[in-house]
Amino acid sequence: MLSTSRYIHFVIIGLGLIGLFLVAKWFLQSALNVLLLVFAGTLFSIFIRGVSRFVFGRFRKLPEKAGIVATLIFLVTISAAFVIFLAPQLFEQIPKLAEELPKAVNALREKTDFFSWLKDFVDGGDGKSPAFTDKLTGKLMGVFTTTFGAITSFFIILFVGIYLSFTPFYYVGGFFRLLPSQWRPRADQVLQALDYALSHWLIGRFVGMLVVSVCTYTGLLLLGIPLPLSLAVLAGLLTFIPNIGPILSAIPPVLLGYMQSPSSALYVILLYLAIQAVESYLITPLIQQREVSLPPVLTLTSQIFFVSIFGFLGLLLATPLTASGLVLVKMLYVENVLEEPTDIKGAGDSDD
Repeated sequence: MLSTSRYIHFVIIGLGLIGLFLVAKWFLQSALNVLLLVFAGTLFSIFIRGVSRFVFGRFRKLPEKAGIVATLIFLVTISAAFVIFLAPQLFEQIPKLAEELPKAVNALREKTDFFSWLKDFVDGGDGKSPAFTDKLTGKLMGVFTTTFGAITSFFIILFVGIYLSFTPFYYVGGFFRLLPSQWRPRADQVLQALDYALSHWLIGRFVGMLVVSVCTYTGLLLLGIPLPLSLAVLAGLLTFIPNIGPILSAIPPVLLGYMQSPSSALYVILLYLAIQAVESYLITPLIQQREVSLPPVLTLTSQIFFVSIFGFLGLLLATPLTASGLVLVKMLYVENVLEEPTDIKGAGDSDD
């Protein structure tokens, strides 16, 4: 039988180990979140340099840094135009959208009384749970407070992206110094392939977001759906997230259309399907040239995995992380270990 002092000793050790585990878990989670922000900043840098090569790289006499400056001016001009011409309407429509969505959900609830399984889903199953509208509002507010309201994270991504855009070789050179000399040529090829794949993917997403926003605004305006600008901006932003993003962006306009009539909701669904078909099978492949196509199941699985661990930021970065992982697997395992050819481009090739 343990004495009281030894029992207390074991309890203290146990509590210390638990505390150490919790601190290690918190530190690891924080470190991974910081790495995700750095990766997001790196993506922004790759996007800037990719646009610079894609647009301004055609002019052979234009220095690289001048092209980057021109790209930043181009992006700032687009942002300023958005703030001047669209932001006032957007800020006016967002509160209205927050008011109309619960009404649309309640209208849907009234139509689900004959379907007990759907009513259980909406009400929470026991009648004591918070209403579906409260849950929906809570989730939306959580997203805005933890992600869109994270000003610090935004500036980290912004500054990392800008600094890396102008001085990438300084950091790449430091990375190469950590590798044995015989590995450096292959590492350079891998980094070129990653830059090539991610820049094409990001440019394709950017163009797709613009096209989806314009087409969505025009279509909703013609259908008479209220608050078309805010819904179009939402659709454009969520286009960055393949598979899940378009589905999430279609829910609010379908609900608002349903408040008018079931046929309006059907027209909205057909509109979104048509826009996504054009974006997925015409616009994006035209820009990306199918060089970074990902299997849908792999993309969806990675999105579920990363959102379960890192939340919305993980969902946002799941696809580029998967694309990067796919390039690494093909080049470092399939080509180096299995010695089989792959379809990876950009390793030592010209970008465009």
